[in-house]
Amino acid sequence: METTTFLRDAKRVKLYKEAKDLFANGDHSKALGMIEDMILAHKGDKNLWLLHIEQGNMFMDLAKSTENPYVDFVYMLGSVGCFSKHVLLSRPYADGLFYLAEVLGSVLYYKKCVKVAKQGLSVTYPEDSGSLAQETLQVLKKDMETELESLIEDAEFNMAGSKIGELTGLLQKYSEAEVLQSKECVEPVKSEFIGLRSFWLGLDVKVKRDFMKVSIPKLMSFVEGVHSRKGRDAFEQVLASAKENRKWTLWMCRMKCSKKFSSDEECKKHLEQEHAADFKPSKEMDMVKRIGKEWARKISVGGWEPVDTVAAVEMIKSQLADVKAFSYKNGWSKEWPLAADEMRSKLLKEIKNFLVMFCDLKILSCNIRDWVKLYPVTHLGKFNVSEQILVDSHLVETPQSICFLECQQLNEILNLLKLIKCERDDGAKLVCRAVDSILGSTRATESIDFDPEFSFLLLDRRLLKSNNAPLNDGGTINVFDPNVHYGKAHARGDDIISWLTDYNSVEKTLPKPIREHNLDIWLAVLRAVQFTCRTLETKYVKKLQVLDYSKALLVVEDLCKGEKESRRNLQEDQWNSYASLLCNRCEERVPGNSLATKLFLCAVRDVLQGASDLTFDLPDFEGCMNLIRERKNLGDDIVLKSLKRLKSVVTFKVLLIDSRILLVDNSRISLLNNLTRLSIFDNRTYILQLLKPFLLNEIVNMESKAKLDAVVADLLLEEEKSRPKKKKSNSKKRTSTSRSRPLYKTVEDKTSVNHEPEITSPSLTVQEDSMEPGDTLASERVMQNMPGENSHSEHLESALGEAAARYNSALDMTLKALLNIKILKEDLMHNRKPFQDHLEDQIPFALQKFFAAFVSEVIKDEGMYSCLLRDLLASLEEVISMSSSAAEVLVAILEFWHYWKNAERESLVTRFFELEENERMSCRKCRKKLKYPEQSSYGIVIAADSTRDLKRALGNIRFVDILKVIRMEYKMFCDIKADGCGITNFVHHIISKCPPIFTIVLEWEKNETGKEIFETAKALDWEIDISRLYKGLEPKTNYRLVSMVCCREEEHICIVYEKNRWVNLRRDTFAGEDVGTWKSVVRFCGERKVRPEVLCYEIVRSTS
Repeated sequence: METTTFLRDAKRVKLYKEAKDLFANGDHSKALGMIEDMILAHKGDKNLWLLHIEQGNMFMDLAKSTENPYVDFVYMLGSVGCFSKHVLLSRPYADGLFYLAEVLGSVLYYKKCVKVAKQGLSVTYPEDSGSLAQETLQVLKKDMETELESLIEDAEFNMAGSKIGELTGLLQKYSEAEVLQSKECVEPVKSEFIGLRSFWLGLDVKVKRDFMKVSIPKLMSFVEGVHSRKGRDAFEQVLASAKENRKWTLWMCRMKCSKKFSSDEECKKHLEQEHAADFKPSKEMDMVKRIGKEWARKISVGGWEPVDTVAAVEMIKSQLADVKAFSYKNGWSKEWPLAADEMRSKLLKEIKNFLVMFCDLKILSCNIRDWVKLYPVTHLGKFNVSEQILVDSHLVETPQSICFLECQQLNEILNLLKLIKCERDDGAKLVCRAVDSILGSTRATESIDFDPEFSFLLLDRRLLKSNNAPLNDGGTINVFDPNVHYGKAHARGDDIISWLTDYNSVEKTLPKPIREHNLDIWLAVLRAVQFTCRTLETKYVKKLQVLDYSKALLVVEDLCKGEKESRRNLQEDQWNSYASLLCNRCEERVPGNSLATKLFLCAVRDVLQGASDLTFDLPDFEGCMNLIRERKNLGDDIVLKSLKRLKSVVTFKVLLIDSRILLVDNSRISLLNNLTRLSIFDNRTYILQLLKPFLLNEIVNMESKAKLDAVVADLLLEEEKSRPKKKKSNSKKRTSTSRSRPLYKTVEDKTSVNHEPEITSPSLTVQEDSMEPGDTLASERVMQNMPGENSHSEHLESALGEAAARYNSALDMTLKALLNIKILKEDLMHNRKPFQDHLEDQIPFALQKFFAAFVSEVIKDEGMYSCLLRDLLASLEEVISMSSSAAEVLVAILEFWHYWKNAERESLVTRFFELEENERMSCRKCRKKLKYPEQSSYGIVIAADSTRDLKRALGNIRFVDILKVIRMEYKMFCDIKADGCGITNFVHHIISKCPPIFTIVLEWEKNETGKEIFETAKALDWEIDISRLYKGLEPKTNYRLVSMVCCREEEHICIVYEKNRWVNLRRDTFAGEDVGTWKSVVRFCGERKVRPEVLCYEIVRSTS
């Protein structure tokens, strides 16, 4: 009977091509859903592999287009899951495994890659497939042998070199990636809504509370006006479901069955039973089981002290009734006599640590526990203590029985435990991070409840406050009396305006069907789960193979025992040696071709050869028999010794396979949990898409009405006046005591763009590089900050008189950090005429004097540095306050240094500090490309807690990659005025040249613990490659850290790199305290709670 194929059905082929077209046009979810439905409908099709490769290729294309490295990994893992379905796909399967191995630095995937590639070299491709299949087969076969051999060579080379590192490869691969959505990003309030903040703050508390009650009829009318009748029907359906189930959330299988569930456990069970998300062996007895909570508790709480075995045995024999009555707490009794044996105590503690770790990791099997329990039974049996007595004494069901063992037995147990693998580098953790990033951008974090009549939606009252933590209420709906619910709610801040404007799109379209929600990533994770289940199946097959081999060994052992028994009735010259007996039995079995016969021959061969491991291959019977015949005269003792060793190997192999099965199952459970998380759908995401525009419209109307009322009131007031007068404005100019950051320097305005970042780009920005004569505002600003000659002397006298009280550590240490930069020192030394005469007045005299003393080295004279520093502080007190941070001091100094130039040379700041940066955006939706004006900055600003959090989350990640990930959160709008679509996009940062000095500022909360400071300092690197941060640079554009300004409580310190050591400089001098290596600096920061604030990096000069 000829095998059927969907390729002979014109409708099916048309559907297949339609799915490919949909995917090419960007409708990924629908295309993947159609392919998946065809796979389910044609399970027995001989050309099913064509659907698997198409789905796998779709996942690969999605991986290439995503900017999130974790999501990229999930798609690639999903594609590998597709390719693993058929042997014809060995080539893309091996390619995918190699990619995963490179991303993870995973020996596991390198091994799989080698195995699959070798298998692919022997694949025979069919010739009778249809034209569509033949086209794909031709692509697969082209240069296949060369590519697979190259993969094998590269994978084996990488395994030999052990070039592994969990995330290094991942981040290197994604040099183009601009996003890591592990945290929810909040878009800024658009310019047209900025005025709403002040309007909201001015509203009465009662008005704000009433605003939180949303009339369902009014909202319904708004929805119908925007989305027509179809939108109203969908909204009514969601409300009806909410009223009936009292939950916003539901779980839905994204497969064709589209079943809905009310809990994650129901959803998991369905996925396991219906969609191959679990694997269990055919026999329950073969199932590997984890130890229960009771045994885990006994293992973890016990003292694990060695028992005096001789004394304990004597107690058992002479006082059995008392022993049976021993009191046990959590499986441990204090009534057994203890032994003062340091070696046994050490071994027991090691065993406990391993067992506790395995319990925590959930990889301790019942079989390992039972194997360990046999040791005390065997050991105490030598003292004539029967197993029944141990049962009666409650020792069998407690790990305390292990404490009766001697060093030899303890070492045997420990040897096995050391072989158990605790981690599996399969990327399951990365899948979790990918799911976190996806759900983090769509998860509803505020509650929406109802009034008793279900006529109002009640918004989360926490929105009335500021800085609300996300809520995880499971989507439960509550019913409240609005007056009581909001009666005591405090109304502080304007966060609700940010919340209202925080939505990615207000397109007037209805949400897509639930099945298409996250379908692409959902299917990829399902394929990953199924791929892991096939690995489980392979492990179980291997275990059963070892157990079958064990049965063959038992046959060998029984034959030897039978021969030993028969010798009692025979003369010695009539005895058969064990080897000859086994050889004869093999001769009898050779004609057979069953699995049992093959394994028996393998077992006999291994026993007679004295093999150290099991072999399962039997290329030819005759060759095996010749080897057995050659050893026919082997001594009985040698045979028994070899048999015992192989039995021990079998036991170890089975136990280790059990632990690996549990390890793989842990990955399966983790992946299944993430698949279940993706299966959830929160109707609030749909409600909010309708609710936020409605509420925004409401508050805009309220503001407009308030403005109109104010205008009318003014007109009425003017009419009441008897004679016309020019109305005076009684508005007062507000002044701010806080210092704003300097502005961007716009170099070129090439196009009209909406330059609104979603998250402000962290940078130390600069002002105009120079001032034109007509720029009076800028001139006044500088002159106001410069004291005149008379006032200068008065300030100086005051500063000298109050030196101790007015010492500014931030100024002191920032200057020292700058003067320790080698390339800057060299320039100051060689450039004796730093500025032109007409610019001299622009720079405070004290600052000129300070650097003149530095150039002439007079500053090193005793007391000179302190005097110069006090003069400088007095001169700059209008610019630098006593509470200024090191970053503010640095910006102030660099602003004055803009005038440090002459006709031959640009300013000191321009040459050494300024970073000229271009930002480009390619819209992911409309494909429009925009180039933004060039901007200058002194460096970048990052949050210390973000640095610390990313280091914790990503583990083995370099500091420059942390900077890159943080900058990935910078977004811009695709400008509608420039024919854009208005959505936010990620921005590419480009520089054409790099400054000799690169500055990084860390912002702290200033309430960090020593441990948090230590973890932050540990995340820093003393050498960074900024070509990983900016495009346009040569690879390996390295900078080295040469100085840091740090803060301890309110006092600043400076740590510099001098003569291959790090030194903590003292106050008022260039002398310092030796800190040591970079590791010592990290420890120094943690122990003394020293927070690094300003990091000065100097470019590494080429030695060529």
